[in-house]
Amino acid sequence: MKKAIQMFVLLLLVSGLGYYTYRNTARASVITYESNRNAADYPKTLDSIRLIRKALHRKSQAEIAKTFTHQLTENIFPYWYGTNWDFNGTTQKPNEGSIACGYFVTTTLRDLGVNINRVKLAQCASEQMIKSLVSEVNIERFSNKNIQEFEQALKTKGNGLYVVGLDNHTGFLHIADEGNFFIHSSGARPFKVVKEKFSESALLIKSKYRVVGKLSADKKLLNNWTKI
Repeated sequence: MKKAIQMFVLLLLVSGLGYYTYRNTARASVITYESNRNAADYPKTLDSIRLIRKALHRKSQAEIAKTFTHQLTENIFPYWYGTNWDFNGTTQKPNEGSIACGYFVTTTLRDLGVNINRVKLAQCASEQMIKSLVSEVNIERFSNKNIQEFEQALKTKGNGLYVVGLDNHTGFLHIADEGNFFIHSSGARPFKVVKEKFSESALLIKSKYRVVGKLSADKKLLNNWTKI
């Protein structure tokens, strides 16, 4: 009886340690999971982005790509961090209600000014969604590559903003000099819109198939974006 009790206590300690390790590993990968913006300012931010787009039609492709990436990562995403995830979430307002991973991608792109059908694309399989957004020349597929190989392949393709489709998930990848990040509405802890370290994201790591489209390199998408 005494041995049985000791074994039970040992199992509790081991399982508790496993949970503690998992919880802290998951937390360590997350850079941002709460918004530092006032959601009431979101419409004004979108209006400002529209004015910026108007001034881009005479700029170089590189400048347009840089502005596209900056506006999405620095002026759209921050409002959405902390918004609750739900498989059926369709909110159009940051930090109000909940949003599924596909709807997070299409809603933020729509708000940036990309002319898309938010609902139709969000309900597509992620690869089909990517093919609808990005020309085939800017799409690449990866099967059974570890996370380090996958990250290195994207770094070789260059800095910028990518949309990624996983086995059962989708989101954005931001490759930049200051670091590489996965920005998505996460169906895993903490079940919110988050910005994670690329190489430490559990969802990125475990996916066997990954398809990526480089949004910031797609000439057709960027040219359409600047037309108002």
